[in-house]
Amino acid sequence: MSSKTENPRAGDFLLSEANGTYSRENGILSSGNNLLAGAVVAALLTAVGTKISGTGDGAVGAVTLGSAAEVGTYVLTCTAAATGAGTFSVQTPSGEYLPNLTVAVAYATPHINLTVADGAADWAVGAVINVVVTAGEFTVLNPAGTDGSQIAAGVLWDNTNAADADAACVVIRRQAEARADGLVWPAAITEPQKSTAIAQLAELGIVLR
Repeated sequence: MSSKTENPRAGDFLLSEANGTYSRENGILSSGNNLLAGAVVAALLTAVGTKISGTGDGAVGAVTLGSAAEVGTYVLTCTAAATGAGTFSVQTPSGEYLPNLTVAVAYATPHINLTVADGAADWAVGAVINVVVTAGEFTVLNPAGTDGSQIAAGVLWDNTNAADADAACVVIRRQAEARADGLVWPAAITEPQKSTAIAQLAELGIVLR
């Protein structure tokens, strides 16, 4: 006799949420994902660095993102000029100052990673580069990612099949209580990675019971 396994039902993991639909957010689950209700998801992020003002024409190398990356604009301001070099302060979208960046040296933090190259024209004091981070589609949590997939951004409300194409979805994004045993985690996630993701959910106001 064959047996059947019932998938989780929509919202089974949820204990409470904010009034109305404040806790929920409509979104798109990116193609290649087929996830169950209660799956911990991330928001894919894109980051683009662009010179805004001042003297200097070195290229801004491809930006990757760490586990503390924030959506918004990182402001890099040249604070010291030097031939073939220079120093930039780095301010996060929330106003925190990160360690200074040195021109032509790979810059790595839990927020952003990039290289500001020296160009034909040296960077001058007061030059500004903006690194704009924007959120897009949702995807399965991937602690090893560098594209935002490593940052827990919510919990999928219902079973959603986007295996072959992007699919509309609803994600619990803020101010909610969830059953810890009702969440669905990636198969290979480690306990330390899970603890990091739980802390990221808590920062959104999603608390596990």
